[in-house]
Amino acid sequence: MLFTRIGLACAGLLLCASVLGQNQAENKPPAGGALSLQAAISATMAHNPALSGLKFRRQALEAERYSAGLKPEVRLSAEAENIAGSGDYTGGQSAEATLALSSVIELGGKRDARLSLAGERQAAGVFVERITELEVLAELTRRFIAVASAQEMLGLQQTSLQLAAATTRALKTKVAAGNTPEAELARAQAQEAQAGIALHQAQLRFENAKTQLASQWAETNPAFSRVQADLFNLGPAVPLAELLAQLANNPDLHLLASQGRLKDAQLRLAESQRRADLQWSAGIRRLQASQDTAFTLGVSVPLGAAGRARGDIDLARAERALADTEQTSAQLRLRAQVTALYQEREGAVFAASSLRDQVIPHLTKAVRGAHTAFEKGRYSYLELASAQQELLAAQAALIDSAANAHLLRIEIERLTGNSTTAFSSVHTSQVAP
Repeated sequence: MLFTRIGLACAGLLLCASVLGQNQAENKPPAGGALSLQAAISATMAHNPALSGLKFRRQALEAERYSAGLKPEVRLSAEAENIAGSGDYTGGQSAEATLALSSVIELGGKRDARLSLAGERQAAGVFVERITELEVLAELTRRFIAVASAQEMLGLQQTSLQLAAATTRALKTKVAAGNTPEAELARAQAQEAQAGIALHQAQLRFENAKTQLASQWAETNPAFSRVQADLFNLGPAVPLAELLAQLANNPDLHLLASQGRLKDAQLRLAESQRRADLQWSAGIRRLQASQDTAFTLGVSVPLGAAGRARGDIDLARAERALADTEQTSAQLRLRAQVTALYQEREGAVFAASSLRDQVIPHLTKAVRGAHTAFEKGRYSYLELASAQQELLAAQAALIDSAANAHLLRIEIERLTGNSTTAFSSVHTSQVAP
């Protein structure tokens, strides 16, 4: 069960998967049938809780941008003076009442700076969404691989039990004929029982892996019976230099670059605070003593605004410089991670290829020879069982190596932001003895 073209980290797959999620929002994987990776992606894009929550993040950022674009409010105020007292102020004879409007004139480009900051947060939010989608799809594919691996292991344990049962039957015939001690039959029966235990455990692991996979689209009881995958087709090798060049597509680096632009916007907003806002008021006043009406006008400007803004400006500059440092550090770290993963995957691919092309063919030949010799009485049960166990162990190692190679490839593709693999829908049985 193996890879062909997976599409976890490229924008093209995201667009395709998004369309599938929109057009098949009500679709679930087919009940009782084999599940393909594409069907799993479609269901996940439509029903995964983490992806469903992204729309609320977008709504929050849009609300923030709306608030940032609001102009200062206009206030209506009413004030009464000299409404009570002694002498001339008795009974409100000298009362004064003022009705006024007031507001603030923002200076220094504060509103534009706020809008710019909100816009950069929205831009960063796009990369956050993409990273979230990629992480969900990467986790989906990891779990798909886990099901494919457990499926192959289950088939291998079924084969192991069949071999053990066939050997037990053959030994019963030999014991009945007096050609073999009963002790060897007892050992074979014990081996058959152990194979049954291993099969039961493999069945439980397979069911658990299916449940973990189905949870990606919020399904608690998996409806599918198996997955369509070719685990042993390891796909084409991509040179390390090409993978390192593809790091420019890494969404985390794009997010860090966006964070740098966000820090620039925060710095501009802090610098806009150097210029104090102008507060004005205008109104009408009624003087009760003279029965006159007068207009009022007031202007106020806070002093020392530049000094008070200095701390915020220095903080914004320091955070901007830190963002550059973090981006450089992330680039170096990613190069090291991709190199390490590439080398580890090369080792897994080499192990899988060697097991498939060299070790297993030789062990298969050895098992056939041992079985022929056992039937002719030249090999004991222990010699036959040893050959069979060596073959089964090599086949299990092949499954593990192939699955590990795919998992490592997913991590590389996630880091490089590129997609080159996916599971084939063609099932090939590479591990049957």
